[in-house]
Amino acid sequence: MEYLNEWVFNIIIFLILAMIVDMLLPDSSMKKYTKLATGLLLMAIILTPILKLVSTDFEKVLASFSTNMDIEDSSTENLLKTKKKEIQASQHAYILEQMAVQMKKMVEKELSEKYSLDINKIQIFAKPNSDGTINELDNVVVYLTPSEKSIKAIQPVNVTFQETDAKVDTTDYETIKSMFSSNWEIQESLIELVSREELGNEE
Repeated sequence: MEYLNEWVFNIIIFLILAMIVDMLLPDSSMKKYTKLATGLLLMAIILTPILKLVSTDFEKVLASFSTNMDIEDSSTENLLKTKKKEIQASQHAYILEQMAVQMKKMVEKELSEKYSLDINKIQIFAKPNSDGTINELDNVVVYLTPSEKSIKAIQPVNVTFQETDAKVDTTDYETIKSMFSSNWEIQESLIELVSREELGNEE
């Protein structure tokens, strides 16, 4: 309100001064230019608060636009990071899956012939690098099941799945781990064997 009063007061003062100047100037061509200049100054005084208001609003719009751009940039950056992590996790899972397939192929024939056992599946747990590749193996879990061929032929099995404790025979357990360790070139301590009975008990 104070700003509006000051604005009106300035216009009134300017009009009074313009009238005095107009009265004092003699009639000549210079008087026309003086009136033109006076009119322009009056327009400037009238438009000053409007221009200031528009300028303020424009600055607010720019600030708001800049803030929105920052938010969008931040959201885009977070989205890209999330997508990157998802891709790396997917790549890591694919690498582990392919490793498990190759590891199974390396030992399944010997395991079936010597111990009448098959590998149901292999789970590999490993720390990933930033690019999704394998950094270090944590654990390799091998799920064993009696070989279908041995069941059909009703042949004796070297590795027994005892109903009392539902674990692979200790002697063959260590022998199989040693065989896996040798073929896969990893430490025996990283290998864990799980029999079908053990898996059933966990379920």
